[in-house]
Amino acid sequence: MARRPGRTRGIWAIALLVLGVALIAGPMVFMVSRFAPTKVGSDNMLPTLGQADLLVMEKEPSEVRRGDVVTYDPAEWGLTGPFIGRVVAVGGDHIAYAEGDPTLTLNGQPLNESYVRDGAPGAGGVSFAVSVPHGRVFIMGDNRGNSADSRFHPQPHEGTLPVSAVTGVDSGIDENDPLVGVLGLSMTGGAVLLPVGIGLGIAALVVRRRRPVAPAGPVWGAVRVDEP
Repeated sequence: MARRPGRTRGIWAIALLVLGVALIAGPMVFMVSRFAPTKVGSDNMLPTLGQADLLVMEKEPSEVRRGDVVTYDPAEWGLTGPFIGRVVAVGGDHIAYAEGDPTLTLNGQPLNESYVRDGAPGAGGVSFAVSVPHGRVFIMGDNRGNSADSRFHPQPHEGTLPVSAVTGVDSGIDENDPLVGVLGLSMTGGAVLLPVGIGLGIAALVVRRRRPVAPAGPVWGAVRVDEP
């Protein structure tokens, strides 16, 4: 049987198109399924984050740790979120502040908070002493003088929220992250392969139209005429 004209080009075209789509769609699916872009909407996290700053939050985090910048649902406080704040204590911790103290205390030790605005961890003038139940977190903003956080919602659980209220943890991903570079290279490679595959596919169609396949055997119904 004669090989169909353009067959090899057609196979390469399909292979390159499939690979190109995979290289572009794969990173997109990965990012959408694991991360969510979040824009800061208030000044409660100054000086760490300002209004309109963009964060890439990891969705459904496996663990929430002290110091994590998180998005959270304040529904238990009767508010509508999401909010952004910093976890300062987790289950089993004792977090406390007395007005006039230079720092908060965590489990009886001074808590070093270099991220706090103006170096004033007690700004806002609210004293508290909370033993955080297991499975819950105590959240505060870095701008303590302008943050409606756990300190101001002592009921019903002394300002703590369930870990399940945390909807995202700052991934720390930015344009300089190696992951961004790898995903960017993958998508660039896919963008290069797609037009090549399309070009080969067009070339294969053109060849097929110009060079019809010759029949490999007798044509039924044809009349054979022998020369004299």
